[in-house]
Amino acid sequence: MTQPTTAPGFAPRTACPVCAGTDLTRIYAARYDEDPVRALVQSNFGRQGVIDWTLLAGVPFEVDKCRTCDLLFQVQTPDDAMLGVIYTQMISAEFLDEYEHGLLTLHEFHRIAGEFTVLFERIGKHPADITMLDFGVGQGRWARVARAMGATVYVTEIGDDKKRLARTLGLEVIEDADVDTMTFDLVHTEQVLEHLVHPGRDFARLARATAPGGLFKAAIPYRGKLEELLQTKGLPTEAMFATGGAKAIPGETEAFASIQPLEHLNAFSDKTIAWLAAHNGLKTVSEVRRRSISVETGGAGGLIRGAKKVGVELVKAAMKPKIGYYLLERV
Repeated sequence: MTQPTTAPGFAPRTACPVCAGTDLTRIYAARYDEDPVRALVQSNFGRQGVIDWTLLAGVPFEVDKCRTCDLLFQVQTPDDAMLGVIYTQMISAEFLDEYEHGLLTLHEFHRIAGEFTVLFERIGKHPADITMLDFGVGQGRWARVARAMGATVYVTEIGDDKKRLARTLGLEVIEDADVDTMTFDLVHTEQVLEHLVHPGRDFARLARATAPGGLFKAAIPYRGKLEELLQTKGLPTEAMFATGGAKAIPGETEAFASIQPLEHLNAFSDKTIAWLAAHNGLKTVSEVRRRSISVETGGAGGLIRGAKKVGVELVKAAMKPKIGYYLLERV
């Protein structure tokens, strides 16, 4: 195991943040202020806000693999002050508001509502009787749909602006510590677990907060062949969203994005999720993101479009493509 260095604004993780194992191997090492890491950071954050390169001078970018649970993780994690810089300056509020506003479309509403329809039906309760935790609500794109469908939605977030927004949407804002005293029919995490400094600890807390027979949804970036790619190609110089965003079936671009510097601190595999589930009283019930499909009945065109949507979902269900989606049930 290579001993990590200490850099201002960062704290090294000397053990696996999922299983606490110390059987680690270094699979990639570079520096933030040198290419390709510098170019990748510029590609990702340059369009979103302002990068203060003095904060990254001499900081190592290191990726370790845990041989016990198979997690790949960034060794250097931002401290609270650095996290504030990342999520208020490097990702500006104006950029995030504009980006999220652009996603509030009818297509996105139908997509999210279709997935919640499947999840709510599996829970087996009237929507008005379902309690849901959206851990890391962000701008509320998912939570507002679940609330509109009748569920009582509790949310956590670290930013005061996001908490205020959540309240205006009719969401129940709770503090992070409240998670340890409550249970929910559905614990919902959408692109959150990869950001956590302590993913094993927080996963265990969320598992305990999942009611017996309830569901825990974990949607994370699919890492694919990331380990092999890092060892043979190293990091790319362009970020995923700077080159068009994620594709329906993940490839190399999405794999690299699963360990995005400063943001995606953890890259999970099927083995990692299986380890987490087994050690936290959960079982995997699906790895395919399923959703119901809305069909227009006002004319032949709408019916044809609906039939195409159904066809796409049937193909996905048959192929079962790996996309980093795990639906877990409390045993």
